[in-house]
This record gives sequence, C-alpha cells and structure tokens, in this order.
Amino acid sequence: MNRRKVKSPAPPSPPTNTAEANGSVVSSPSKRQSAQAQAHSETTAFPTSSTSSKTTSILSIWAPTLVLIFGGCCSNVYTLESLIKTSPSSGPLITAFQFLLVAVATLPRHLSLSRGWRHGWLRPRAIPLRKWLVYTAYFLSINILNNMAFKYRISVPLHIILRSAGPVTTMAVGRMYGGKHYPTHKVVAVFLLFVGVVLAAFADAASKEAHRSPSDFEHQPPTSAAATTASQQAPGFALLASALILSACMGLYTDNMYSTHGRSSSITSETLFYSHAMSLPYFATQMKPLTLEFASVKAAAISDYEYNEHDNPGTFSWGQNNKTPIALDRRPVGSAGSLPLAALLSSPSNWMPALSLALHVPRPVLLLLLNAATQLLCIVGVNRLSAQSSSLTVSIVLNIRKLASLVLSIWLFGNDLPSGVMVGAAIVFVGGGLYAMPGGLGLGSGPGSSKVVSLSSAPTKEDEHKKEKKGL
Repeated sequence: MNRRKVKSPAPPSPPTNTAEANGSVVSSPSKRQSAQAQAHSETTAFPTSSTSSKTTSILSIWAPTLVLIFGGCCSNVYTLESLIKTSPSSGPLITAFQFLLVAVATLPRHLSLSRGWRHGWLRPRAIPLRKWLVYTAYFLSINILNNMAFKYRISVPLHIILRSAGPVTTMAVGRMYGGKHYPTHKVVAVFLLFVGVVLAAFADAASKEAHRSPSDFEHQPPTSAAATTASQQAPGFALLASALILSACMGLYTDNMYSTHGRSSSITSETLFYSHAMSLPYFATQMKPLTLEFASVKAAAISDYEYNEHDNPGTFSWGQNNKTPIALDRRPVGSAGSLPLAALLSSPSNWMPALSLALHVPRPVLLLLLNAATQLLCIVGVNRLSAQSSSLTVSIVLNIRKLASLVLSIWLFGNDLPSGVMVGAAIVFVGGGLYAMPGGLGLGSGPGSSKVVSLSSAPTKEDEHKKEKKGL
C-alpha cells in the first residue's frame, strides 16, 4: 500500500515586528496592504537612490582627475615658461627631470623583490611588455619634439596655439585611419575650441608684447615678427606638427589598448610607470649634453634679487617678469627676513624668488624641480582621464586647460585681461558645453564614443530589482 508522505508543518517564523513580538494579531488584509505599500515605496525610491549613486560616482571619478589636470598642468606651464625664458635650449633637460621623477615616484607600487631578477623585480603586468614598448616610443617622441621646438624661437603662447590643434588632428586621424564617425555637434565643438584657444593666445601674446620691459630681454632676444623670420621658426613648426600627428596616432593606439585590456586604476598606474621608466635609457645616452645644459641653467642664476644701486638705491628688481620694484631695507639679500610680508601677499609672482632665497637654491634649479613635480601631478590626471574616456575627450579637456593656463598666466604676471582673451574664453566654454551635450564627453552611445567603464560595469539596485520582477 502506498502511503502518502505528509509534510510536517513548518515551524513558526520568529516575530518580525513589535506588534507580533507583543502577541497582538495583525489581520491578513492589513499585512498585504502594508507589504504592497512597502514594495511601492521601494520601487519609487530606486530612481532617486540610483541617480544619487551615479552622481556620487561621477564626482568621485571626475573631480580628482580635473583637479590634477587643471592644478598640476597650469602650475607646470608657469614653471616651464619661466625656465624657457632663462634658457631656451633647456627643453631636453626639463624632459629628463620630468621622466626621472615620475619613474621614481611610481616605482614602489610596481616593485616586488620576491619576483626575482628574471622579472626585473616587478609585479605582473596587466598589459604585455611589447605594447608598452610601442606606447613608450610614441610618448617619448612626442615629448622630445614638443620641447625641442623651443630652441627655434617658439614662444610659450605660440606653442599653446599650435598644440591647440590636437583635437582637430585627433578627429582627422580617427576618421581616416580609425574608422570613427563623429556627430556633427562634436565637429562644431572641436572647431569652436580651436578658434577660441587661438584667439585667446594671440590676444595674450599681443598684450605681453605691449607691456614688455627692457629687462625681459636680458636672457633672450625678442621673438616678435620683426626680429624672428619664418625661416628661423620653420623647424619648430615642423617639430610641433610631427608631434601633433604622433599624438593623434598614440590616441588611437591607446584607445585600442584600453578596449582590449580594460580601463582601471592599475592600468593607469602601469601607464605612468612604464612609459617613463622605459624612456630613461634614452636619457642615459644623452648624459653629456644634459650635464652641460644643467651647468648652464645654474650659471644663469646669479641672483634673483638684485639691488638697483644706480637707478633706485634700496630697491630690488626680479629679473624677468615682475615690473614693479619693491622697496627693501638694507639687510643682506640672502636673509629670508629681507622680503616684507606685504610684498609676498601683493603678488603671487613674488612667491618663487622668496622661496628660492629661503631654501638657498638657485631659482632656475628650484623651477626645474617644481616643474618635474607639477608634471607628475599633471600626467597622473591626464592618464586617469585617458583611462576613463576616449582620446578625443582627452584632447577637448586639455584644450580647455590650455586656456585656463593663459588666463592664470595673465593674472600671475599682473597684466590686465585683454578683451580678446575674454572672447576666446567665451568661445572655448561654448565649445566645451556643446561637446558635453548628450552623447558627448565620452559617454555617448553613438559611433566613435566610448563609455566610462567605471560607471557601467557594476549593476545598480534598480537593475537588480527589474530583473527580480521579470523573473531573471
């Protein structure tokens, strides 16, 4: 005889609320209504929580990146311009210092003594070494070409003007060789950005030319059109054009590399370390000219503060950029107390020479060290950005940063803001806003755009709730 198995009743569940714990009975309809109300409240709460979580994610990703780019890169341009005015041929020396500092600063994260000498005492890589060789060749060549251009009387404002064509070349190379298609609003945005930066840079250069004093030509002859012919600048133009083309090609290569191996903070760290550390052997072969250039830079720093006994006793003049002599007492120039606090607070331009005196370090050497340090901050931000967005977006953000460098330069050197710079700033911000419209800033779904992996890799609570409702 078959006997049916009778399931034993399930044990009573523990009380889940205060009413049940106290022994009071809640009717079934009330339970159903409360459950439905709770489910409805959770459903309506998902969009708000999802939106806030996405906003927090975007801020946590973009805020540090933009602070590094606009803070580090703008400071780097200031130190670069000061060094180039002191020694126009110091480009290779500046590049060598930058690469050495970045390689040393990023080494500890990749060092692993347990790996042994066969692996170079380095941690396992997320990207094969052969790909880093190609990337490093691009990266080193671009930096060398950009800094060599200063030898051919290419001023920093003109340097910014020519390099502002980066988004244009990036878009052209991506269209011709990468098979990418860009929406019309992005094409217009790139054109506006280029026009705005060019206009602002020309207005800034004209303003500086009108306010130049004889002391500005102490170390470097004037580079206006009257003194410098096109034939003298032609090699510099060719170097910058080559760097732009290589930069666009490197952008495509980087996009392909990240699409294959992913975008993450570990890969960003690898990019920083290997692109700089693998470039050091090249600089080792250039030790003799680099040593001579370093000696030349040190020799240029006789004194940042000099008494002008012939014209105005009891005053000093800062050789290159400060136009207004500041009265000092007759204490020795080398003493830190010889610079009044009011002089420091009156203009940020006075901070650098005061710091040089306090540390007893020649001003060009201090600028060289600060340039390398700010370059580290700048390039960390750029690599974070390139790991989160497309190469075109990187070019757009860097173009806006160049305009910010020009505006800060005008403020730091005490010049009035020319009307041309204001117009250029307006055009650039319009172009940046147009590019950031839906489908822009690397977040669009159209062809040629890439999504930020950090924002879409993990499912949200709203996605999980929808899957549960569909029975997935």
